Amino acid sequence: MGITLSQSEEKKAGSRKGRPNYDPVLRERLAAAACEPGVSVAKLAREHGINANMLFAWRRRYRARQQTESAALIPVVVLNEAPAVVAPTLPAESEGVKPVAPAGTIEIHIGRCVVRVDGVVDADTLRTVLGSLRS
Repeated sequence: MGITLSQSEEKKAGSRKGRPNYDPVLRERLAAAACEPGVSVAKLAREHGINANMLFAWRRRYRARQQTESAALIPVVVLNEAPAVVAPTLPAESEGVKPVAPAGTIEIHIGRCVVRVDGVVDADTLRTVLGSLRS
């Protein structure tokens, strides 16, 4: 399967001898085309007269930009929704017994990483755990 883009966009002569500066629009289009399923990146690079390693680098940067742009919201799926249990208040004689908070589970899949939090977790602790995944 081959993808051929318009040949009207030629490479510009760069300020460095023998190293052309390619138009950012051309880079973006070739990187997007290289991300298509079934496309041979080496063949696409050869068809447009550029080095395959350069196209792989453009594709890597393109995917990184796409990921950061789309990372704002992630889908959430509720697997098992348990109704909240309201316990009746007990008389003053059982003051030594602490009330039991409703338990739940949060499971977050990020790439190959799975974060599972059981029980009651405050927002600051969860923010710290998720922040450590970024680094």
